Amino acid sequence: MDKHFVNLEKKIERVVAQCDALRSENLKLRQELLQKIDEMRYLSDKVEEAKHRLHQLMNKVTEDSE
Repeated sequence: MDKHFVNLEKKIERVVAQCDALRSENLKLRQELLQKIDEMRYLSDKVEEAKHRLHQLMNKVTEDSE
């Protein structure tokens, strides 16, 4: 009977260790996701700025050609 408890205890320890590792990985992935979201917002803002400048240049070229 002791052998069964020892085996069960080892299995539980492995499960707990795996849960800890997964929790740590999950936290790391959440942080990476937040960083990527911030990066995406920054790049999206840059694209919008570039679009705005391009429209301004197109309008200026159109006005200059008239």
